[in-house]
Amino acid sequence: QKIFSLPNPKITADAKPYYKAALKANNTFAALWLDAGLAGYLLNPNASDYAVERQLAQHGLSLPAAEAPQKLLPLVRECLGLSALSPLLERELEANGQQKLLREVEQPLCEVLASMELTGFRIDREGLREFGIYLDGLTIQLEQEIYQLAGGKFNINSPKQLGDVLFGKLELPAKKKTKSGYSTNAEVLEELIPYHPIISKILEYRKYKKLSSTYVEGLKDTIGPDSRIRSVFRQTDTRTGRISSAEPNMQNIPIRTEPGSRMRDFFEAEEGNLLVDADYSQIELRVLAALANDSAMIEAFREGVDIHTRTAAQVFDLPEAFVTPQMRSRAKAVNFGIVYGQQAFGLGQTLHIPMAEAQEMIDRYYDAYPKVRAYLDDVVAQAHKDGYATTMFGRKRHIPELRSTNVNLRHFGERTAMNHPMQGTAADIIKLAMIQVNKRRREEGLHARMVLQVHDELDFECPNEEADTMAALVAEVMNNVVELKVPLIADVQMGPNWAIAH
Repeated sequence: QKIFSLPNPKITADAKPYYKAALKANNTFAALWLDAGLAGYLLNPNASDYAVERQLAQHGLSLPAAEAPQKLLPLVRECLGLSALSPLLERELEANGQQKLLREVEQPLCEVLASMELTGFRIDREGLREFGIYLDGLTIQLEQEIYQLAGGKFNINSPKQLGDVLFGKLELPAKKKTKSGYSTNAEVLEELIPYHPIISKILEYRKYKKLSSTYVEGLKDTIGPDSRIRSVFRQTDTRTGRISSAEPNMQNIPIRTEPGSRMRDFFEAEEGNLLVDADYSQIELRVLAALANDSAMIEAFREGVDIHTRTAAQVFDLPEAFVTPQMRSRAKAVNFGIVYGQQAFGLGQTLHIPMAEAQEMIDRYYDAYPKVRAYLDDVVAQAHKDGYATTMFGRKRHIPELRSTNVNLRHFGERTAMNHPMQGTAADIIKLAMIQVNKRRREEGLHARMVLQVHDELDFECPNEEADTMAALVAEVMNNVVELKVPLIADVQMGPNWAIAH
């Protein structure tokens, strides 16, 4: 522990355990110079792990032999390996222009994630248990309705028995037949909804079953004695730079669908505290406007108009006042589709419209925002040349699919190249905001604790009397953390639980 706070520069294979140990002891882990795992991740986000031995092997080296007592041998060998590996990583980071990304984003973020893992997120254990009972009641009721519609009992969870009932007994039109029988996946079933009332019941039944097993039963086992769930936040898992969550995954708690969205009711603040929830509004579209330097899109964001309504007016060639909710939702699909490199085929599937109509919408979109098309074309051309796409902050994603002879893989590579600058830059921005909020919170002596990050959203637990101050601080940091040609807007709300705060 004494070594932790010394000002000597430190090199480590993974700094998070040291940050956690220091935070637990009310100490600081000072002067981290190089986290070899994070450096390796920046240099090659496609690798499966960043252990010292594996990284040395990629440089044609192996862990050095060492003299030490048996118990200490692995540690000594790793330390020797680190001293051999770190100058190589330093050199590559410099050549890649990624030193700043490591020292100003990834390494400082490591401490924030360590504190989130220690803090955890409080959950209403009793509320969750009751919700499980409620879900079981719904599934039993649906089971009976399905048996009635099927004319008898069968195992709904068996794809074979379900296939026999739907395509044999009820003679519904079958699409895919596999070796073991008919396919009954969600895609197949959704197409069958108009043919028989049993289909929507089966889809609902599956939804409740998944909620019960994944979220109610799955979370129940992870609740600590203090009624808090502690997730592991991983920094080196995704190729885009996004943080991932595991054991349990707190980033895939349902948001939109009923009754799944009720899961958020059970994540709560301790008594005497509130949750402050801050969410970036349309950050990837704003990043696209700034990177493409498209004046029409920049103007829309600067004026603060609804971007989907504005886009609908352009695509359907109407005044904004005449845009219907359906037109807006179609324009929204185009806006987000463009960010994800979606082409006419994909958009047609999303909106259930003919491919020609989808192509026409995309063409009109590009007429409205001409610099977006030019920018995306440039991104793809550059990625073909370099073999990678890059964010505003120099985060690179290598895309081997671009060199594939398989046309579908190559197209996947091009869509990936289009999306990376937006998704990766948004990930970098939220990371900078997390670091900055943590720093300001400390400087101002606030007791708030960050409990969760879900892509564009940050959640804090803070004493009631500090909630307004904290909400204002979070909004100020998130809105000003980087300077773009368009404003960044964080929607900040608060409440006793995650559902109300969101």
